[in-house]
Amino acid sequence: MPSRRTVLGTVACALVTGCSRLADDSSTEEATATATPAPVVLSPVDAAAVPETATVGVLPETFGELEAATRDASAAVTNHGWARVLHKFHCFAFDGTTYTVVERTSGSVGYVKEYSVSEVDDPGNESTVRVADLPGSHRHAAVDAIAAGKHRYDSDKGGFEPNSSVYAYNGSYYVFSLEVTADKPTVVRYSVEPTDSDRCVTLEPLSLDAAQVEALDATLQPDAASTVTDDPAQTLAASDAGFVIRDGTCYELSTPSNGTAT
Repeated sequence: MPSRRTVLGTVACALVTGCSRLADDSSTEEATATATPAPVVLSPVDAAAVPETATVGVLPETFGELEAATRDASAAVTNHGWARVLHKFHCFAFDGTTYTVVERTSGSVGYVKEYSVSEVDDPGNESTVRVADLPGSHRHAAVDAIAAGKHRYDSDKGGFEPNSSVYAYNGSYYVFSLEVTADKPTVVRYSVEPTDSDRCVTLEPLSLDAAQVEALDATLQPDAASTVTDDPAQTLAASDAGFVIRDGTCYELSTPSNGTAT
């Protein structure tokens, strides 16, 4: 015969509907709490193709650098990889204000020439110029070049530009052979400036801690899709971002049905 305690327990469960369902829900909650976060995939994309309506996630380090750049419009951000990505956006909204990354090119359209200088026994039929007949500054440059065995001419600075193959100096003949002709490089500089545009991508700070950032960096590939797992995946999935910027690459964030990059 069942004990009095057993009978009372049976009656209690019968009177309180959902007794077994509540027990099942508790088990489900425990399983959910310990479940592994679903992976996400970050695929590199051309930043110029990111729609204006997109929300783009930035890591804490980048967010801090952007804060500094927006406070000081004269600050150069050229050394930051994200500047090249943001430059491809028409504009971006950051902390309630819209900005654009402006590219400016500076430098010269000049050129440089580099010569090697060597002594020859016979000038042959080449035109010969006496170093002693050169103007003062050119004469000194020619003498220095003969001593060094090389000469560099910079169009921006001017000076001695050899226009003859052979130069006579102290009873000897020297050939100035042109080895290199090159355009002078231009310098590209980026800066962050406010803009009146209102159709801009929105930048959102991602709540990744240092350990998560390290794990993310170990996973990301700038030239291929990467599957992100564990805590970084959970943080990315919980954000509103459809894209993520890391260094000089823009990634599209997705959660495929099978949880792996294709």
